[in-house]
Amino acid sequence: MSGSRFTTVDDPVLGERVLCATARNGASVRLLPTDRFREVSAVVTFGYGSTDLGFRRADGSLHTSPLGVAHFLEHELFEDEDLHVFERFGRRGARVNAMTGFARTTYYVQCSRDIDDNLADLLRLVARAHLSDARVEKERGIIAQELRMYEDGPEYRGFFALLAALWGEHPVRHPVGGTVESIGAIDVAELDACYRAFYRAGNCGVAIAGPLDPERVLLALDEWPLAHGEAPVRHCPADLGPPSQRRSDLAMAVARPRLLLGWKEGALLADVEARAMRELETKVLLDRLLGPASELRETLAARGVIDDSLSISYLSEPTFGVGVVACETDDPAATEAALRGLLETPIAVDDEQLERVRRKQLGGYVRTLDAVQSMAFGLAEEALEGVPPFRAVPRMAAVTRERVEARQRELFDPAASATVVVRSGGS
Repeated sequence: MSGSRFTTVDDPVLGERVLCATARNGASVRLLPTDRFREVSAVVTFGYGSTDLGFRRADGSLHTSPLGVAHFLEHELFEDEDLHVFERFGRRGARVNAMTGFARTTYYVQCSRDIDDNLADLLRLVARAHLSDARVEKERGIIAQELRMYEDGPEYRGFFALLAALWGEHPVRHPVGGTVESIGAIDVAELDACYRAFYRAGNCGVAIAGPLDPERVLLALDEWPLAHGEAPVRHCPADLGPPSQRRSDLAMAVARPRLLLGWKEGALLADVEARAMRELETKVLLDRLLGPASELRETLAARGVIDDSLSISYLSEPTFGVGVVACETDDPAATEAALRGLLETPIAVDDEQLERVRRKQLGGYVRTLDAVQSMAFGLAEEALEGVPPFRAVPRMAAVTRERVEARQRELFDPAASATVVVRSGGS
């Protein structure tokens, strides 16, 4: 690619090559051309999610949004009567969809033919927001039905009850889609203001993986009419103090009680690489403590205080971090005591244990490279955050048992924890 605007990053371990570039409008682009797959996966992710409820306008004033605007806007972009989104992609055998999370909204397509047309339509989909009162009203009813469906789920209700107990002010405490009441306040003006603020080239990452022509893809991106510029300054409460509520019970129609324990991070990390390293150390720690191969988990299972319903997770974003453990149990008090006794009591991690977990995590990362969509999603997020490709392997090599042990003391602080129990009693 003589004279190309691409810079290349090679992974000497895995043998992959990523091409990095910046489109004419300022969007960060990552391409992974490979013939290992029959399909191409294209992903566009924006740094805009459900927790972005406040931002500074150009005149310095503060704009505040109702709950659920990011999710509502995702729905609205698919309501483009000119594009006929699902019909156009479907005719070509392509699969298109989108998702909204706490900090990002992501649009993606996967196809095995008509790559140029599918990419052009994906870019067109997010480059404009055709809003009208009639479309907004129609979508409001659809989203309300979706929210009511989620509210019937004990896992969903329990999870957000736990976040609400941990945070009194931070918007992570609210469901991503908002509530039936909050979306009633969303109108065309609100959606347009948020679209113009956050759907900008400087606030997105683009990644495409599969059998593709890099120069043709970059040419299409250069013609992408997405607005230039960065995202606005966001306004979000830090809310790093103790939980707003230590314990909470929910009554729902459940066959068995469901226990949820959460621990909120007490410090935020602005540096992307430092946050990624902390997240990796936490995953290693959780695998060591409660992973499927952990003898500590086996001991709790043998005592009958946990079973196969046990799940562990860790969420980390620029404005919050949380570790969550959940389990169905007939005796929530006994299960909580056993889990807290394990997680909140420091344990030593020896080199052999660390190496075992390190190899497992590395194997999981390598397996993501066997799925074209997983590769594209990971590259798009790295492009958005400005992280160089292939940092996972050197990060894993840098994990030490001292840092893993320190993470247990940092994260599993009883003073930063809350408990939710979902009990039988709903109708």
